[in-house]
Amino acid sequence: MITSIEILGTEELLLQRNPRAAAVHQAIVARGREAVIALNERFADPSDDTAMKRLDTELEAIVERSVSEYVRQASGLFSAEDVDLWTAKITRVPGTYVGRAAAVGVPGALLLMESVESAESDENTTFVSLDDTLSNIAGYCQCGYATSRIVPRQLCRLCSGGVLIAWRTEENQVIATAPKVRSELHAVFEELLDELATIHLATGDASAETPARRRAGNAGITRVNETYAEEIAMLDLTRWRELSDLNQLSQITAVTAHAKHWSQWGLGSARLAMLAMQSDPEIQARMRRIAGSRPAPKPSLFERLFSRR
Repeated sequence: MITSIEILGTEELLLQRNPRAAAVHQAIVARGREAVIALNERFADPSDDTAMKRLDTELEAIVERSVSEYVRQASGLFSAEDVDLWTAKITRVPGTYVGRAAAVGVPGALLLMESVESAESDENTTFVSLDDTLSNIAGYCQCGYATSRIVPRQLCRLCSGGVLIAWRTEENQVIATAPKVRSELHAVFEELLDELATIHLATGDASAETPARRRAGNAGITRVNETYAEEIAMLDLTRWRELSDLNQLSQITAVTAHAKHWSQWGLGSARLAMLAMQSDPEIQARMRRIAGSRPAPKPSLFERLFSRR
């Protein structure tokens, strides 16, 4: 079954090999996102129902203008073969949202709509510190850690997400100082991402990818850490280990599925834990890449019969 993930991946692929269309798409997305960010700043109070309705109306207008501008500028920039491939796929995805993109007849429309709508005012900021994250979620914390910094028996879901991001960020910073380790782990994760994305696309069952992550930890990540043990021994892993221990209290079951192995596996465990989340950007991007490269679906029996009339 074709889903919106495959359509987004197909559009990304078609834009990558069409620089003129990609430039048009990028410029219009940038203007649309800027308008949405400004709109969100005007209507910052989610408790005002009237204001939220106005926000929805104006957001829809921005998206509509962006799509219309894209159609005017990008029509004719794609080859007939590319349009046929896109059309054969997008017309098989149900739903009015995807249907809006299909109706304009220009590849890239769905990606444009999603890119514009998802704009956030803080999208260019990076993770600064765990303390900053905890301060931001203190009003919603259910385990007390965000407000007291006293480690509970189990972290709430919000704190679980915060400490996971902090661990991954710390791991990135440590690995950045060890180029050989970074390169070898990159190769391990490239292979794993393909496997995880394929599993998610085929089954949709998140539990099916747990053994794949276990294999990557036991084999690839462990091998890299053992091979470069002397180099890794020179790194300061104090904070990395502290955050590893803290993540073992995560409420997210998929994240802690292999928690007892983290100290054995070593560097790379934080990224592996992050990949337990199907919503992780790396997983989503790889799913789009794999699904988007699929050929056009074969016509159904009904379509073949109808085309003969």
